[in-house]
Amino acid sequence: MEAKCIRQTGIPHTTRLFADYLYDFDRVSPYFLRNPHDPEVFGKAASEVEFPASRRAALVQALRRQNGDSDALSRLSEHGTVAVVTGQQVGLFSGPAYTIYKALTAAKLAKQLSSTGVPAVPVFWLATEDHDLEEVNHTWVFDTSHRAIALRAATKGKAQTPVGRIKLEDPPLGALREALGDFPFGGDIVSLVESTLTEGTTFGASFYGLLKALLGRFGFLFLDPLDEGIRAIAAPLLVNALDSAPELSRQILARNSELTAAQYHAQVHFENETSLFFRLDGEERKALKRRNGQYSGKDVRLSAEQLRDAPE
Repeated sequence: MEAKCIRQTGIPHTTRLFADYLYDFDRVSPYFLRNPHDPEVFGKAASEVEFPASRRAALVQALRRQNGDSDALSRLSEHGTVAVVTGQQVGLFSGPAYTIYKALTAAKLAKQLSSTGVPAVPVFWLATEDHDLEEVNHTWVFDTSHRAIALRAATKGKAQTPVGRIKLEDPPLGALREALGDFPFGGDIVSLVESTLTEGTTFGASFYGLLKALLGRFGFLFLDPLDEGIRAIAAPLLVNALDSAPELSRQILARNSELTAAQYHAQVHFENETSLFFRLDGEERKALKRRNGQYSGKDVRLSAEQLRDAPE
C-alpha cells in the first residue's frame, strides 16, 4: 500500500471558508476566537474551562451508565481533566470515512494535551437527536476493483423522528460482504458489523457498538445526548440560551451577513423567526419558531416561561 498526502483543496466541493481556515487562517481569523494552528492555543483554552465539581460528578454518572467503568472515565472524574469532543450523525456502518478520521484526530489531540500536562480524554458525541434519516441510512465502500458501492438500509422511519431511536431494519450485510469479502480482513470487518446488529437494534445502538469496538483502545467515552441525565446537565445552558434568544438570533443573522459579504457561505440557515430549540413529543422532533416571545411548531405552542420550566 502506498500512502499519499493531498491538500484538502484537492478534494471536490471543499468550501472556500474551510480552505482558508486550513491554509490562510488570517483571512478568517475575525470569525474565530482562537487560531487552531497555534500549538499553544489548546492548552490555553483548557486552562479557561470552568466546570463545577457537581456538574462533573453528574456527567461522570451519566457516562458510566452509557459506557461502563473505564480508565478514561476515572480520569474524567478528576478535577482539571478536559474533554476533546468530536461527533457525527449515527449513520449506517459508521457512516462516511471522516467519522473515523475525526475520532482519531480527537484521540491524538487528547494524547498530545496529556503529554503537555493537561489531562484530557477523547469524547465522541453520538448525534442521535438528528432527524434526517436520508443522510444516515446509506454509506459507500470500495470493492477490490476500486468501484464505489452504495449500501442502503431499507429502513423507513416516521418523519422528524430522532434517527438514534429508529430501528435499523434490513441492513445490507450481503452487499457489504460481497464488496469486502476478498479484502484482507474483509471477513473480520463484516463479522464485526454483524455483531452490532442484534434484532431490534437502532441506528444509534449499532453505530455506538461499532465505534466502541473500533475505537475503544484509544480511550474513548461515548455520549448519547438523548440520555435523560445528559439532558438534565444541559438544562441550565438551554435556559441561558432561551433568555438570550433575541441577542443570539441577532448575532447569528449578523454573522451570516458578514460571511456572505466576504464571499463565504452562511454556516447555518437562519431566519428572523428561527429559534434554537425543538421539542421532543413522543418519538417526533418538532422544530419551534419564535414569534413575539412565543414558540410554536407542529401542533404545539409554548411560552418562553413554559420552555424555561422544562428545558430538557
